[in-house]
Amino acid sequence: MRRSEINRLIEQGLDFLARAGAALPPQARWDLETWRARSREAAELLRRGIGWDLTDFGLGDFRRQGLLLYTLSNGIPGGATVDQPYANKLLLVRAGQATPAHNHGRKIEDIMVLRGGRLQIELFNVGDDGAPDRAREVTLLKDGMWHSCPAGARLSLGPGERVRLEPHHYHGFWGEPGAGDVLVEEVSSLNDDLRDNFFAPEERVGRFPALEEDEAPRFLLCTELPGSAAFDRLLAAAARVAP
Repeated sequence: MRRSEINRLIEQGLDFLARAGAALPPQARWDLETWRARSREAAELLRRGIGWDLTDFGLGDFRRQGLLLYTLSNGIPGGATVDQPYANKLLLVRAGQATPAHNHGRKIEDIMVLRGGRLQIELFNVGDDGAPDRAREVTLLKDGMWHSCPAGARLSLGPGERVRLEPHHYHGFWGEPGAGDVLVEEVSSLNDDLRDNFFAPEERVGRFPALEEDEAPRFLLCTELPGSAAFDRLLAAAARVAP
């Protein structure tokens, strides 16, 4: 993805959140120079993966298959001890935009629609071979009540509705076309994007995008914060073009 596209998409995301009445921490709007000046105190955010996260899943078509989200809180993935066993995110799902089917080996997540249109979720159990089980029915907790549905069933969640997804649930989701963009909150156990995301074998996708630096960053992603090699590269590039 081009940096210019990422800048534009995050600007649009901020506008959407403002219209929805959802506020983000001040660092959601920090530019590279502010991050440099605050780098020492901000180093903890990198360890926890807090901040902007944007991906096209390596497929090159963000509008069709992609996701913009902001991690508000998290424990330390891969840490020797669990200092915080929970995570909290806001997901901005566009109408007609899909996140490919995946599951998590450890994470349990509560998915709640806060504002906007309807979120569609397709569900399977994880089969013995690690692929979606297309025969066995799925049992889950929706709005605090147990439900059973056939493999491949599609849930439709509107504002105020929620579902709990377990590690054995494959789930792909998208904003219902024509129903408006959707603001979703995810409350979960500790989030580890590097070690606990497993996409369905047929999806052939990646979690993070490849970046093309065609303009200066107006925002940083959670993988580019102070302490990362990406942050050092961005500072060096900015120094080369400084007057």
